[in-house]
Amino acid sequence: MLIRKIKSIDTLSLRQEILRPRSEVSECLYEGDDDNTTAHFGAVQNDTIVGIISVYNRSNPIICSDHGFQLRAMATASNVRGRGIGLKLLEAAENYAEQNNSNYIWANSRTVAIGFYKKAGYTIESQEFEIKGVGPHYLVRKRLA
Repeated sequence: MLIRKIKSIDTLSLRQEILRPRSEVSECLYEGDDDNTTAHFGAVQNDTIVGIISVYNRSNPIICSDHGFQLRAMATASNVRGRGIGLKLLEAAENYAEQNNSNYIWANSRTVAIGFYKKAGYTIESQEFEIKGVGPHYLVRKRLA
């Protein structure tokens, strides 16, 4: 399994399939996808992208005034789940944020994924809230070195 940087366009298939199955591909494009400070990572197996994560240079003043990065659009194909791919993608995003002088990394975690983030050392920073059309979430954060 290889984790490597990919282009934003390479994330769209999994974003739609896993995260937004009732949406058009065009609705899976996010503001900031092509900013020069944004990075996208893919888990590649047999020349196929089976996992994705995007990380944006975006602080969250609700939880911290320091320089932060936001995680978005993390997904793994259903046939490869449970193999540690998500943790490897998360590590790549965290390393990228650290290399870019971030003090913390944060995400709006789907409620069903909260155990994954806790296992990876993230803390819950909010009560559960709803993102319209997507479902229940928690704000999570991890301090970086």
